Amino acid sequence: MATIKDIAKRAGVSVSTVSHVLNGYGDISADTEKRVRAVMRELNYHPSALARRLVRKRSYVVELMLFSVEGLRHPFFYEVICGITAEIEKAGYDLVLSVKDAGDRRWRESLRRCYESKVEGLFLMGTLPGPAILDEVAASGIPTVLIDIPYEGPRMTYVTSDNVGGAASAVEHLISLGHRRIAYIDGHTPSAISEGRFIGYRQALLRHGLPLDAALVANGDFTEEGGRAAMKRILEASPDITGVFAASDLMAIGAMKALREAGRKIPHDVAVIGFDDIEAASYVRPALSTIKQQGDVMGRSAAKEVLKLINNPARKPRKIVLPTTLVVRESCGAKARSSEGGGAVEKAGSASGDRA
Repeated sequence: MATIKDIAKRAGVSVSTVSHVLNGYGDISADTEKRVRAVMRELNYHPSALARRLVRKRSYVVELMLFSVEGLRHPFFYEVICGITAEIEKAGYDLVLSVKDAGDRRWRESLRRCYESKVEGLFLMGTLPGPAILDEVAASGIPTVLIDIPYEGPRMTYVTSDNVGGAASAVEHLISLGHRRIAYIDGHTPSAISEGRFIGYRQALLRHGLPLDAALVANGDFTEEGGRAAMKRILEASPDITGVFAASDLMAIGAMKALREAGRKIPHDVAVIGFDDIEAASYVRPALSTIKQQGDVMGRSAAKEVLKLINNPARKPRKIVLPTTLVVRESCGAKARSSEGGGAVEKAGSASGDRA
């Protein structure tokens, strides 16, 4: 069976370099890591996780606490989890997934199990039960990455998408098409995601001298049925709307159902744009224009950060904001266009290859 020394000799690197690759250290170049891992595959090398844990007295386990049972089925959350898993497993760690109801108050018991099992890193995602859990995690010193949860604490990094900028670009797109009565379907509160996307919606309106009308805003709880119900409420209060921005694709799809039920044609009567760019966005009819955020990239970024925090106790926490992209399809009635001339705009057709 091949050893680390065999890997180092074949790859032309030192034993310590191979060790750094196996342990997920961030001080190895991408080319070197690629070469070392290629040799590992060639020699069919598989490090013994149990032996490593016994020798180093470490667990090599990280945990993801997801405070949203519904979120586990959400396409974007799934992408994030897949990205985390890929990077964590590549570094030789195991990932424990703990799923709880949003706002579950039994989090102290979960944290106690983390301490007892010597979990080396932690991810928090979803709707937390309150700020106390963040304070306690910060006090514990466990290297932690917060996904879409803003908080400043030692050993805690925050990863998110540009929710404000993405939402603003969605509304700007509708305004550029001539819309002035633009509704907004919110997620839920408290939620940093909802707050950021509402700020972006408001900023775009104010930038063009358009009033912020409370009658045009409704909560959709980030679900398809919630989006449908919110759209119905908005139509009852303000039947003169011509554009809708929903803070998630699922809510946008629900809104499209409500508009069809009300006899409104999309995009002829009402233009609709979402946020996330889940797979279903390109399959609905008309294909949904949306703001693309990269779930897999977010997950991989979160995993790389937690590994760096684990391996470098002196590393300072960071705030990582990932860019978003406007994806123009058919639901707004605009022709798809490229990003030439400034602005992150992606040309996209429907699943059948049609263009908007």
